[in-house]
Amino acid sequence: MFPQYDKNPTSHVGSRERFPTLRVSMDSSLLMRRRAIIKTALEARRAGISVVPVLPDGKKRPAVRWRIYQHRLASPKEIARWFGNEERGLALITGAISGGLEALDFDSRTIYQAWSERMRQWGYDALSDRLTRGYLEATPHGVHLLYRCCPAEKNLKLASVPVDGSQRVRTLIETRGEGGLVVVAPSGGRVHPSGKPYVLLAGGITSIAMLTAEERQILFSVARSFDQTTSGLVFSAGDRHARTALMQGERPGDRYNRRASWAEVLEPHGWKRLSTRGGESYWQRPGKQGSGVSATTNYQGSDLLYVFSTSTVFEAGRAYSKFAVYAILEHRGDFQAAARALAAREETRDDTSDAVR
Repeated sequence: MFPQYDKNPTSHVGSRERFPTLRVSMDSSLLMRRRAIIKTALEARRAGISVVPVLPDGKKRPAVRWRIYQHRLASPKEIARWFGNEERGLALITGAISGGLEALDFDSRTIYQAWSERMRQWGYDALSDRLTRGYLEATPHGVHLLYRCCPAEKNLKLASVPVDGSQRVRTLIETRGEGGLVVVAPSGGRVHPSGKPYVLLAGGITSIAMLTAEERQILFSVARSFDQTTSGLVFSAGDRHARTALMQGERPGDRYNRRASWAEVLEPHGWKRLSTRGGESYWQRPGKQGSGVSATTNYQGSDLLYVFSTSTVFEAGRAYSKFAVYAILEHRGDFQAAARALAAREETRDDTSDAVR
């Protein structure tokens, strides 16, 4: 699906001496790419997508002051002037100006293929196929998926991996949304530092898929499941009891996290376990029809609930401990009340044990 590409040759034209000069023939591949870029740029404009030219310096920088084109579309004359006489790449401005255009940017083809496979594993084959048929392109090293969703989100980093210990991270999957832009096919030549082109693999400008906010959240949540820097998300989920426990020793919530099973926590509230693979379980929220996955537990051995449905009491894109889930489902998010209830349950159990002895 992803062929290897060679650098496209370029040519240098002309002389500026006083004497008449011979016209030098433009390299045919360069001429064809220039025509293709103008055609794509005009097609994008007709589709309500804002475009800007990109300098061929390997830095993927706009060749114009591009912020103005976050508020208006370039005219056909501007587009002809930008791309008609110079080697330049093409970028689409994402966000509201382009009808909610956003892009999923995969750092490598390997991570894209893993994400695509997980979409299918979790029961979102149809969404993945619709997105792919809409607009899929190979970048010099990775993959772009373009779609529209209103209102557009800002640029987001969805999945990263630590490098050099924990001091630095490498982004695996990110988005381009409001305030961003994305270089697209048929850009090539010196636009990217590798010299390799951007190549459209499926769909095109006129077939970009329109997603609902919930469908977009599914894409984001599946992407976030590849993040390897989220060990602290359980605290940002609101588990204040766990934070206190770290400072003051084990509390009822810690013992609950250790002893309870996810089935004991979720199933009484209508959650259904669909399957388990490699220690990771896939769950469907109450009331959902079909086979789509709404959350997972124990991803990478974390023993956390990771929710990506927007139709539950949980915040999508967050990881929750068992105690946090118990507090939300049983005590409407009152962590102190949840801790008191667990402590009382333990005392009752201890009293019962003493009576038996």
